[in-house]
Amino acid sequence: MKQSEKQRQRLRHVRAEQLNSASDVSSEGSISPEVRRVQKVEETSTTQTVPSRKRVPPPPPPKPPHSIFGTGTAHQQTTVASEPHLRESSFSSVYSNFPQTYSTLHTYNTMDSPASSDYRSAISSRPYFPRPRPLSPARYSSDGGPRVLKMVSECSSISSRPMSPYPGSTAASAIRDAREREKKEMSELNDRLANYIEKVRFLEAQNRKLATDLDFLHKRWGKDASNVREMYETDLRQAKKLLEEAQRQKNELEKKAKAMGDEMETLMKKHADALSAHDEDKKLMEELLLNLSSLEAELGTLKRRLGILEDDLKALRRENQHLSGETHKARTDLDQETLNRIDYQNQVQTLLEEIDFLRRAHEAEIQDLQAMASRDTTGENREFFRNELASAIREIRSNYDALDTRNRSDIESWYKMKVQEIQTMSARQNLEQNYAKEEVKRLRTQLGDLRGKLADLEGRNSLLERQVEELAYQLEDDQRAYESALNDKDSQIRKLRDEAQALMLELQMLLDTKQTLDAEIAIYRKMLEGEEDRSGLYQLVEQVVKSQNIRRQDEAESQRVLRGEKSSRQSYQRSAKGNVSVLETSPEGKYVVLENTHRSKEEPIGGWKLRRRIDGKREIMYTFPQEFVLRPGKTVKVWARGQGLNAPPDQLVSDGEESFGTGSNVQTLLYNRDGEERASLIQRCSGR
Repeated sequence: MKQSEKQRQRLRHVRAEQLNSASDVSSEGSISPEVRRVQKVEETSTTQTVPSRKRVPPPPPPKPPHSIFGTGTAHQQTTVASEPHLRESSFSSVYSNFPQTYSTLHTYNTMDSPASSDYRSAISSRPYFPRPRPLSPARYSSDGGPRVLKMVSECSSISSRPMSPYPGSTAASAIRDAREREKKEMSELNDRLANYIEKVRFLEAQNRKLATDLDFLHKRWGKDASNVREMYETDLRQAKKLLEEAQRQKNELEKKAKAMGDEMETLMKKHADALSAHDEDKKLMEELLLNLSSLEAELGTLKRRLGILEDDLKALRRENQHLSGETHKARTDLDQETLNRIDYQNQVQTLLEEIDFLRRAHEAEIQDLQAMASRDTTGENREFFRNELASAIREIRSNYDALDTRNRSDIESWYKMKVQEIQTMSARQNLEQNYAKEEVKRLRTQLGDLRGKLADLEGRNSLLERQVEELAYQLEDDQRAYESALNDKDSQIRKLRDEAQALMLELQMLLDTKQTLDAEIAIYRKMLEGEEDRSGLYQLVEQVVKSQNIRRQDEAESQRVLRGEKSSRQSYQRSAKGNVSVLETSPEGKYVVLENTHRSKEEPIGGWKLRRRIDGKREIMYTFPQEFVLRPGKTVKVWARGQGLNAPPDQLVSDGEESFGTGSNVQTLLYNRDGEERASLIQRCSGR
């Protein structure tokens, strides 16, 4: 590298000296065909593009009798650009420098240098010359703008062959005829001639520099040939790979461009349909607004009526409560009276049955006595029956007295037992009352403590409420800051994308420049290896023209590639009403990922439905298992059928479609068991 840098500096110094010496050379003479071929090479590599304007084609110049590769007199057709303030007389100085230029080039090319094919020339690029471009057909402008003239110059050869029938005065006569046809173009031709003189001088300096390079290469013969060959072969392989990759990308982008063109037509149709639907919706909206205004007025009237009815309802409710209390009291009294009536009825029934029983017994006894009295009516019998009756009465009385005594003792014992029970109950009630009093005292003490704690908790609650409000305000501030940061981030991303696109364009331009420089290096290497015959130089000219055409095609393709990279734009909109959200969806429709954003709470999503709508037409649905629970901070990936493995609770596989679908407008929605939307992810892809 150090030797190459020294070599470049040395060659630059030599070129500067040769330029200075070439500016003093001015001699008359003829130009050989070889020099004209060198001139044609330089003109082909330095041709400039003239600004496109409306021009009128000039009359055709006279045709030469022989081709550029014929013997005898040589004819050369050149395209000349315009620069100001030079004259026609400078042609002789241009052609006088060509013999020396070609002699240097001839000496450099004819030397036997086997390692020169692998040598990279140290010639630097010409910063003050624009990159060669093909000229548009020469036209004349009527508005005084830049014009181009095709000029035919004739020069005789310095060899001993016979002179051409077209001497050097033909060029001057052609120029005079052209000036007579259009005098205004002479200044432009002179300007172009001055530019051409500078290029010829530069070519002379390059030839001298190449001779110096050749001498230097003879000194270090065969040292760097293998390294240069390997370097060129590596560059060629990389260039081939880049060319194949560019061709592949070109084919892919052409397919994408065709598909996007079809999609754009579909979207245009949808846009037209959407506009018509929008107009219809606008009319419908106006009608709905009118209906809404009438409904709002009716709603106000109904609200006032509702207020009046609510007041009446409150009064009726109070009256209903009063009547309900009265009804309850009356029902209680009715139940008590019913119980009393039933008790009295039972007592009456018992007494009636007892009276009936006694009556039947007495009647039977009276009948027996009457029967006995009717059978015997004597005094003895009457006395006997009287005594029997008295004894029976006494016996009955004694029985009743005994029964009364027994009943009285039973009643007294029962009353004593009841009194004892009442006393025992009273003692127990006293104990319970004392316990209740102690419990009341304890509860009162506990109530006082609880009231104190309640006051403390109320104060703490108010403090926590204030903290919640502050946190809510802080959350709003954080959300605004997050949105602002997100907007800044989006702007930075857009800026970085623009910079990346600019860098891609600059990189493509640098690659094109590199290819151009590599082509020029290859041309100069072939110039070093070329022969003296005319066919070698002619092939060199054709290669230069082909390389320029290829470079322009590569530039156009690279611009199309860069434009293709900006042809689409994707946007995502995510929302969630709880802890479960849609985290990610596959661009190919292979899977959908859900996430539980809570850190400690599990989310039972069994029976929930995952719906995916494709371009508003197709809908795909998946239902989660009934007992499925999404753990806190975890995710679950739902695969389409045949796209993944079923490994609950982290991975599930759908039994439905083989893909969740793809499109330009995809909506992924999550519904709970009640059909309420809990989360959504909307993906849109639009052209740009």
